Amino acid sequence: MIQNIIAKRADIALLITRLIIGGIFIFAGWMKVTDMTMTVSQFQMMNIPTFLTYIVSYGELIGGILLVLGIWTSYVSFFLLIIMIVAVFLTFSLGFGVYSMPLAVAAGILAIYGCGAGKYKILSRFN
Repeated sequence: MIQNIIAKRADIALLITRLIIGGIFIFAGWMKVTDMTMTVSQFQMMNIPTFLTYIVSYGELIGGILLVLGIWTSYVSFFLLIIMIVAVFLTFSLGFGVYSMPLAVAAGILAIYGCGAGKYKILSRFN
């Protein structure tokens, strides 16, 4: 009985985490994709090639949607974790106030990667 309650709480917590983190990536990706000219110029200032700008921008948008739905969670969370690690690395010299956001998102992604999608998801395969 107590184990069922704990398992249900964990599944609900994973769902909420996926919704929040996925929502962050949907918003961030959408902002990048809707103004690719600005996004490319910002990424070029950080010496990031244009093709990677497109991969990151569309990867964040699509990855966020997949996270919310619970589809291919392991692959998506690994991909997004790499993006967040690079974001922390690129913003680290700007101080904690700047790199704390990508660090917190990376922690949420790491939790999803480690625990999987939980019970409430669209697909069971590859999660």
